[in-house]
Amino acid sequence: MVMTTVTRRIRVAAVVLVVAATAAVYATRLSFAPIYLVHDEIKFSLQAISVAHDGRDLNGRFLPVYFSEPAFTAGRDPMMIYATALALLVLPLSEAAVRLPTALVGVLNVLLMLVLARTLFKSDAVALAAAGMLALSPGHFIFSRMALSVLYPLPFVMLWLISLQRFQERADGRVLMAGTAALGLGIYGYLAGLVMMPVYLLLTGLYLAERRSPRWFGWAVAGFAVTLIPLLLWQVAHPERYAELIRAYRVGSDGADQAPGLSTLFSLAGVKLRLAEWWYYFNPEFLFLSGDTSMTNSTRRAGLFPIVFAVLLPIGIYRLSRTGGFERIVLIGFATAPLAAVLTGTMDLNRYRALFALPFGVLVATYGLTTLWSARGRAWRWVAVGLVLAIPFQFWGFYRDYIGPYRDTSSTWYGGNLRAALAEAVRIQPAGPVLLSRRIPYAEDYWRFYAHVWHLPTGAPPVSLDGDTFDPRSAEPGSALIAMPGEPWLPALGRHGWIQVSTITEPTGSPSFVVYRKGGAP
Repeated sequence: MVMTTVTRRIRVAAVVLVVAATAAVYATRLSFAPIYLVHDEIKFSLQAISVAHDGRDLNGRFLPVYFSEPAFTAGRDPMMIYATALALLVLPLSEAAVRLPTALVGVLNVLLMLVLARTLFKSDAVALAAAGMLALSPGHFIFSRMALSVLYPLPFVMLWLISLQRFQERADGRVLMAGTAALGLGIYGYLAGLVMMPVYLLLTGLYLAERRSPRWFGWAVAGFAVTLIPLLLWQVAHPERYAELIRAYRVGSDGADQAPGLSTLFSLAGVKLRLAEWWYYFNPEFLFLSGDTSMTNSTRRAGLFPIVFAVLLPIGIYRLSRTGGFERIVLIGFATAPLAAVLTGTMDLNRYRALFALPFGVLVATYGLTTLWSARGRAWRWVAVGLVLAIPFQFWGFYRDYIGPYRDTSSTWYGGNLRAALAEAVRIQPAGPVLLSRRIPYAEDYWRFYAHVWHLPTGAPPVSLDGDTFDPRSAEPGSALIAMPGEPWLPALGRHGWIQVSTITEPTGSPSFVVYRKGGAP
């Protein structure tokens, strides 16, 4: 009894330590790194601000299932928006506040991996190793610190896996139903779940067929179906959404300029393209070395997983390929993780849609680790220990780069220092409106976000201007203007009473925006 109590306290202390350590890394300095909010973070945040204010999305729909906006009527994923809105009910609006809910999802993922691995391997040490491998995976860390929805389905995938494993130990329809209900809820976390969650439901059917337990199919389907009722009702109320999604995500397109169409999925060119894209996601460079080509998705100095996964994943794949049941589900889950990304084409734009690989990849690597540990010969155990200990050392180097050089060199990928340009326009207190060059992407959205942050009057929105047709004489005295350096129409401003107030630069020293005022500084 005493040993049981002591063991339980040690386990609880270990869990608390893992969660606290993960939170200390994931949920701190959120306004510092990444350096700026990327435009999708701004758009999600504006929806959250709106629903926190009056329960409506930017198109005026009350408590919607999917959040539409004028430029994206298909709608944004609801789970993250509602979570952020709840956070804003208790936190003052800031860049850190809108990123915090996603960081906490990252912490939750690590905790669920701890539970999943403990349920699966029956070992506290293996469970801690698996949780640590997920926490120290560069891809998981990066997306846990951005106000994006791509990680939100992962807790539900792991809840499903936990339910499957517990169903394997004790057949109970309620456990199975809870697992497939988690899959259904995951659809509301991120749009790619519309593809991946039905795939995992099919894997559940395969798992049940292997066990020769067809009577459980009803439980599995019922759990999944009941959670889709809000989605189906929303689709009935807004039948145009399907076409909007196809158009927005170019399902079936073979390139950036091709019109979307499902028929191209099955053309020879389409099949070749998607096989090439599928291979990309299992390319060692992407998985272990440099990650995504986009500097918002990767530092380019670390892959999606720790580099030691280059050893552990092949061993785990070999181990899993020789078994069936739950282990086969893990292997197929890892292999099918890029499916949603591959189906939508335009690979350069959607690599983050394959983050379903994260929990499955960690599990496969954990199988590889346990295989090494159980191999004959003490030397293999030392190899296993060495690989595990190498992971935090690699992560430390990655983290130093992330909050150091990467933060500075990636600034233009995050839209540049538009925050400072807007702050400068506010500082000079223009008597007239703020004018924003149309060459600045999403400038009006950024203005709206920071107007909320700085508690500015929102009744007079900024004016978007086309430099080719803009008449500098038409602006009111005291107007402020923000443009990008080198726009060809800027020299004409000086001839009509405009004075350049400041040049906004990036941490590297390169200019990113210029701020003018008609009539000079007040």
